[in-house]
Amino acid sequence: MAISSPILLTSPNIESVLNPLTENIDGRTTLISLCGAGGKTSTLFWLADYFHQQGKKVLLTTSTRMFLPAPSPRRTLLIEADPIRQLTRCQALPDEPMQLVLFSHLDRASGKAVGPSPQQIDLLKGQQRFDIILVEADGAHHKLLKAPALHEPCIPQHSDWVIALVGGAMVGACADPAQIHRWAEFQALCGIAAGERLDWALFDRLIAHPEGAFKGTPPGARRIWFINGDYQNEQQWLPALINLLQRHPELHAIWQGAVREPGAIHHVCCRPAPEAAQSLTR
Repeated sequence: MAISSPILLTSPNIESVLNPLTENIDGRTTLISLCGAGGKTSTLFWLADYFHQQGKKVLLTTSTRMFLPAPSPRRTLLIEADPIRQLTRCQALPDEPMQLVLFSHLDRASGKAVGPSPQQIDLLKGQQRFDIILVEADGAHHKLLKAPALHEPCIPQHSDWVIALVGGAMVGACADPAQIHRWAEFQALCGIAAGERLDWALFDRLIAHPEGAFKGTPPGARRIWFINGDYQNEQQWLPALINLLQRHPELHAIWQGAVREPGAIHHVCCRPAPEAAQSLTR
């Protein structure tokens, strides 16, 4: 099958970027897992707010650990350790738009909340009680770039989408072991020494390597690489993004933007059908 040429879109219509994430072939719950570094939690809640505003019933959780979100009238918090009771309590929820944040328990030592296992999240998807399940499936200790350790990431196997993040400030920066999570793994994977430039060839390797940015992605899941954060060189990066998408047919799209800004997605590089490409610019 021929692969269509990449299309680069500037300031795309956000509905046309995000709404296709919910369009499953079987019409059931969509499970989206986030991994990598550079704003996973912010992206998780940005997506949750968007889909909730679209009238969706959204479950947010983690397959690892994360800090409790700040109290919000938009979100209901459920902490339940027993896997059977998790399923039962979710099954009993009203069928209406909501954001439910689910954790198994709190780790008092770290101050973080521990989420269900990836297998339990797959069971929650199978209930079909939510339109969207959003999972933070990785940790990065607040750093902007990482390589996964042996036990990372923890991606549920029924994930429909995997979004791998990197902080935009790392593109073109010099490799600093203090700024990269899992430096030993990153160095071994990418073949880079401290002080060397983090260029596009390196990110090409990180995307392509089976132990890299998309490690553990289920075979049927679609992949999005998201360069997230504030930066000044984005216009210079656009030819490189097109080249990366051409080199990686396994990628559905590359997003570039900053979820903390009002216009969260600045550029999208993708391979949509012609009519979809037109709708993205409307």
